[in-house]
Amino acid sequence: MHDTMTSTALYTACFEQDSLAQHEAYTTLWHMLYRVAYAMLHAYPDGDAITTDCTQKALIKIHRNLGQCQNPATFREWCMQIVRRTVLDELRRPEHRRRASMPDAEHGPWAAPIETLQLDDLRGILTEVIDAGPLSARSRRVVVGRYFSEQNDDLLAQTESELAQKPVLASHIQVTRAKNLAALRRDPALIARLREFVEEG
Repeated sequence: MHDTMTSTALYTACFEQDSLAQHEAYTTLWHMLYRVAYAMLHAYPDGDAITTDCTQKALIKIHRNLGQCQNPATFREWCMQIVRRTVLDELRRPEHRRRASMPDAEHGPWAAPIETLQLDDLRGILTEVIDAGPLSARSRRVVVGRYFSEQNDDLLAQTESELAQKPVLASHIQVTRAKNLAALRRDPALIARLREFVEEG
């Protein structure tokens, strides 16, 4: 079972009790949900652990509420809304609000030497490079969410609106992303870091 399967087929497979198809469907869902959660959480301290926890919570919610998805053709979007709300609930917890307001010197640009990085695919490599670039936390969410987590501009705008507690339009996301990509292209340290990854590969 692959990420490219239709929403309807994925939805149907989730109901096939104790079957290989059901197991593969939930494996596909796990990876899909994890990418969405990771795009929102990876910049936080302990982001990997929080991402795993939120993905697990979202998967359980989806399993318990499958019957509430009224349109199987939009099942993927329904699942992404659930994981997004799960992450937002997590970020509203007081400890995360405090951490978000503190400078993150320990996890700043190029904090980890290249030889200590454990990245097993191109998505991980590029995300690591973007993390170290000259972008704000919001800008990183916009770039990673759009290009690595299958989130469209409307969904990204909803997320940023809820985090900022003020309206953020899809057009704002588009402008932000254009500026972000230009900033990444102009950053010599980021380009040098990416070249190191390519040459070591």
